[in-house]
Amino acid sequence: MPNQSVYGSYAEGKADAAAGRTGDEYRTDAIGEGLAAIAYALLDVAAAIREDTEARQQ
Repeated sequence: MPNQSVYGSYAEGKADAAAGRTGDEYRTDAIGEGLAAIAYALLDVAAAIREDTEARQQ
């Protein structure tokens, strides 16, 4: 199994932070953390696509 990327680590951390938010007063924080997790996951996917494309062009 390949090592987890930096973006993947950030995404996992943000998802864990979002999961730890409970109660009405933390709802906005949880949404923000969840959106950050999605953003980092998408950056991870983009990096993988870029690497694959570069490898295929060589």
